[in-house]
Amino acid sequence: MSMPKTPAAKSKRASRVTPNPETFQDSTRMTHGTTIEIHRSTRDRIRLALLKRISEGTYLPGERLKELALANEFEVSQAPVREAFRELEALGVLVSEHYRGTRVREISTRETKDVYQLRGYLEEIAAQLIPLSKLQEEMGSIEAQQMIMRTAARSGDLDRFARANVQFHRSIVGLASNQILPKIWDSLEIGMRSRLNLQKNEDRLLSLAEIHQPIVDTLKLGDLKRTGVLLREHAFSFLDNLP
Repeated sequence: MSMPKTPAAKSKRASRVTPNPETFQDSTRMTHGTTIEIHRSTRDRIRLALLKRISEGTYLPGERLKELALANEFEVSQAPVREAFRELEALGVLVSEHYRGTRVREISTRETKDVYQLRGYLEEIAAQLIPLSKLQEEMGSIEAQQMIMRTAARSGDLDRFARANVQFHRSIVGLASNQILPKIWDSLEIGMRSRLNLQKNEDRLLSLAEIHQPIVDTLKLGDLKRTGVLLREHAFSFLDNLP
């Protein structure tokens, strides 16, 4: 006669065959994380490709970009294309309008010259308004951004270089004892303009990274007047490359 199973035996057997819910949750989390990462890299790849085409003149100002056509070209769903569009709209590169779709924003040479000129003067003023105590606290972060630029230049990572470049200048402006200056600087859409300009100078990334070294040196010395002059000259140097 077989012995009846005790509750303990049932419990032990159940523990061997019942999946651990936490294991499944972690697995799902990892799977979702991988999916998100793949999706993000696809979106970034499309965004960079569109930026390159715009900067090289493949897509002309005012030209309409079709979401479905690009999705077919890149062999992806429309979701990452739509997200790339949103990011480029935030940068000021694209503009979406009802009944007209998404188009390349028209940026005149006159507008670009005016922006770089104003940027130069803003950064010069900002540097002179930096309290030395705040500068000492943030100097390490500013130097780190320049190091990222160097690393990105050596590896040819244009996107990372562009982000570090903008953060370098934004950090300096943000240290000024004037709350309006950073807001004005942000309104100039420096990220978008800088990214398009760098696209045209991709073969000069390392030299562009080194141009920032004198700015770092004068900041470390606390010579804010000289730093301001260097920042202005740095912004004005891009005017020479404009038609």
